[in-house]
Amino acid sequence: MKTLSILSITAASVLLFTGCGQTTPQVAKQQHIMSEKEKNIQAIKNLPQWVVNPQSKDGITAVGMAAYSRHGIRVMRPQAEMDARAKLAGQIETMVSRSQKQAMRSVQIADTDDMENLFSQSTKEVIKQIPLSGAVVVNQTIMDNGDFYVQMTIKKRAVVEELDKKQEIYKKNLENSKLTRESIDDGMKVLDNMMDNLEKDIQ
Repeated sequence: MKTLSILSITAASVLLFTGCGQTTPQVAKQQHIMSEKEKNIQAIKNLPQWVVNPQSKDGITAVGMAAYSRHGIRVMRPQAEMDARAKLAGQIETMVSRSQKQAMRSVQIADTDDMENLFSQSTKEVIKQIPLSGAVVVNQTIMDNGDFYVQMTIKKRAVVEELDKKQEIYKKNLENSKLTRESIDDGMKVLDNMMDNLEKDIQ
């Protein structure tokens, strides 16, 4: 009987320690999440400052990225540059929209919502037609995991000159709109003020 009791205690102890040593699915998931979080934090810390906070005194700048490819840099570089150009286009659109809103505040317009929509659509059309071939690579790097980063910059002067050439798109869309003649004339004033704001922005 005494032997049986000792065996029972021993078996219970084994089960207790075995249970303590096991990791539940929930704990394992939490550990995995923490591990991934730590990896992401470390990856960000390893990034160059120009990737984390791209800046340029010369113009508009953006960083593009391409994940590692077994085909190498000849495939990754164009992908990263395409990504950077897309971000440049987004920044240019934001810059133009900001100038347009400033311009609209200086002109009394009856159909404000319609005018904003017209300018917004026209700006999207214009941005698509602006060649970003003037954008140049100012930084590039390959990380330990194989990801490729590239920073590209385009001078604001070049962008404004291209926008100036595309004024006809705004004018055409204004003339073809269903706005009143008075609102169309006001829209032309907004366009002039918008371009003036952009000119001031690059000085």
